[in-house]
Amino acid sequence: MYYGGIISVLSSKKQDANEIAEKLGKLHEEGKIRIYYRRNGDFIRSVLVPSEYPEKILDAAEAVSLSSYCILHIPEDIKWVDGEEALLIDALGLPGKIVTNLPSDNIKKIFKGLTIEKFEIIKDIQEIENKENEKGFVYIDRAFVVKGVGVVITGFSFTQVKVHDKLKILPQGKEVEIKSIQVLDEDQTEVMPGIRIGFALRNVKEEELKDSFALVKSNSKLLKEFTAKITVYPWSKFTDGKYHVVSNGISVVAEIKRQENEALVSLPFEVPISQRIAIIDVNAKQGKSRVIGYLEPK
Repeated sequence: MYYGGIISVLSSKKQDANEIAEKLGKLHEEGKIRIYYRRNGDFIRSVLVPSEYPEKILDAAEAVSLSSYCILHIPEDIKWVDGEEALLIDALGLPGKIVTNLPSDNIKKIFKGLTIEKFEIIKDIQEIENKENEKGFVYIDRAFVVKGVGVVITGFSFTQVKVHDKLKILPQGKEVEIKSIQVLDEDQTEVMPGIRIGFALRNVKEEELKDSFALVKSNSKLLKEFTAKITVYPWSKFTDGKYHVVSNGISVVAEIKRQENEALVSLPFEVPISQRIAIIDVNAKQGKSRVIGYLEPK
């Protein structure tokens, strides 16, 4: 039975991010997020690289929030974008490593107070094995019809799923049955967390999956209106209003009202619970970080 780990790679220089990813896996899928795989027995590593960052911050945030480990490449000519990447990793609370030719003392000084200050600093990437935990949902990135098969979704499993299991689609709330499971073009009877999957679904039409982003189990914890501890970075400006929030690969516009160190958060629909949710201001001025803080649901 396959199980897996998901790693994200960030760099202000696209080519450097791709070169690091190629050392960890083979490119299998192109899109807004490039996906690399490497299989070792029953373990499959997926490596995610946002293909349009720094232009599109939400793509980067979705990739990092899907992963449980992050590789940050810091070039010798550090720019504001490198700081934004560090804030994104900090906001989502990920462990990881820094790949750079800069002296470690320089890195620790520049990023003092952030999560990455404690990251191991290396000059070249090494073998990494991380294992995803049970989170009670399946992330969906595509839904389409395959002739002779029916409605199919692709995404990542963050829970154990078996053929004939029944799960609920978000945001629609409709129950569907898992008709069949594929991993790397091989049929499976079940799959563990951390795996790139293809599920054929029963009891649903393609149009009913419009804008769908997750399958959840009946006992999965979800968020819609909630209270959270809020952290706003000191160099960021926050006023009550609407912001993009990102967790578990899902970005959504939320209404956030701050009350000192707490916030009341309202989402348009239910999403899977997460320990950390990044707050993104896509309209921040050029040269200013679009990652302005994070939420920790109570």
